[in-house]
Amino acid sequence: MPRAATWLATMRRRLRRVLGAGTPKHRTPRLLSHRVNYTLTATNLRRAPLSQPFQPRILLVGDPAARPEGLERFLVRGGFQVTEAAYPVPGADRAEAQPPDLLIFASGGREARLGDAVRDLATSSRFAGAPLIVLLADGGAEAVGDALQAGAQDALAGPVHFGELRARIDAGLRLRGELYEARDALRSRDMLFDIFQEVSAALRADEIFQILVRRVGRVFGLAHCSFVLTTPGDERGRVVAVYENPGIRDLGVDLERYPEIQEAIRTERAVIIQDVHEHPLFESVRKRWLAQQLEINVQSAVALPVFVQGRAAGVFLLRTVQGDPSLQPQDVTFANTIAQAAARVLENEERRAAMYRRQISAGVTDVLTGCASLDALDRRLRDEFERARRYSLRFALVVIDVDRLREINEGLGQEAGDRVLAEIGALLQREIRAPDFAARYGGDEFALILPETDAQGGRQFVERLRQIIARHTFPDLGPERVPSLSAGVVAFPHLEVLRPEDLFTQAEAALERGKVNEPDRIGVAAEKA
Repeated sequence: MPRAATWLATMRRRLRRVLGAGTPKHRTPRLLSHRVNYTLTATNLRRAPLSQPFQPRILLVGDPAARPEGLERFLVRGGFQVTEAAYPVPGADRAEAQPPDLLIFASGGREARLGDAVRDLATSSRFAGAPLIVLLADGGAEAVGDALQAGAQDALAGPVHFGELRARIDAGLRLRGELYEARDALRSRDMLFDIFQEVSAALRADEIFQILVRRVGRVFGLAHCSFVLTTPGDERGRVVAVYENPGIRDLGVDLERYPEIQEAIRTERAVIIQDVHEHPLFESVRKRWLAQQLEINVQSAVALPVFVQGRAAGVFLLRTVQGDPSLQPQDVTFANTIAQAAARVLENEERRAAMYRRQISAGVTDVLTGCASLDALDRRLRDEFERARRYSLRFALVVIDVDRLREINEGLGQEAGDRVLAEIGALLQREIRAPDFAARYGGDEFALILPETDAQGGRQFVERLRQIIARHTFPDLGPERVPSLSAGVVAFPHLEVLRPEDLFTQAEAALERGKVNEPDRIGVAAEKA
């Protein structure tokens, strides 16, 4: 017993040095097989009762005659799952789906092959490093020393007292839990370092979000991982990054389809749903699935709110499908660390946008519309062109013409036309993302620079802006006089674009084609093949 206690204390000291811990803290160990369920309440997350009590698995190996009488009965009554196997264990070189949590090897004493047997069991991949306790019917202290030297975590010479054995079993399981915690912590730190190293090389917020969802999705093997921008009270959210579909960078979604997002934003707490087919939060959504005869294979969902300057600004959404392993509390903790990194990205982006707005206000703003001036557009386009060419990125230039503005000027006067332009400029600035750029291009024209966007994304933006303008109330206009839009879209890289000026040429030519392309009125310059 003293030797085992000394060894256990030494291992704990080494463990604390690895983790950089200070004074040791007493805590309940977490074994990898110990699965914890969570239940959502309106105000907090509380631990729910397990469907079955956790029973550590113990494998009895070796000579049954060398075991203390009543050992198996004692272990079963102590709450352990007990299985038996002869030695050598068949298939010991194959890992099991559920390896034992601890091995007990019984031997007659100081036999010639004792060391070989102990080494074989201690290093077998089948048992995934489970602690090994050796029970020796005879052999005394010399046999105990041989077993410990060969790799056993503990060893006892007969006669074995069950109370002492139980204490040593508990110590072995506790140490295994601490070692797994140390391994998980080190692996998490390594992954976080790799993720943040990749993030530090990214230049734009949308690039960073894509990195975060991709890395988290891969780590946990998720069917779905995304980042959604939304604030309290919003009926719609904006998906800015999706792990399983990297092409999605700006997709509007109806939040009624995602009750976990709404709940996370409303309560400002993490939402963990183990089974969306049973949880009351998804009751209305399940009715919609049934009415639409949809087969949904989503199993669990986690929504982690992200805060910017103390306000909820988005949600990190994780979903698993049926048949996937459930997300465990330590997984959620890791993902939450990533979510907080996303919060820092948003805060930095807001500061950058505010600084840019101040620069715009200093003399490069179109006074009427509040958008950037033509000179500012020219500078920004050159910067974006060089960045895209240097880093093999893409972006879109969109030129928008406000149709029927001349009719408004002639019928209602120049001041009414100016007010319409000003309102369209305000709508435009409200709709664009933080990295996007909006400028007044001419008398009744606007230009947009959309980083990380292809021609199809530029077209979708124009269509969305049309819908916003159609729903908007213009004080000077009746519903029948609301202006429409024509647009030309070009995406870089493009075969005929060698200089920034070529982008304007292509966009203007696409705009002219769009004006005669009824009813769409959107022209697109062909992208590079």
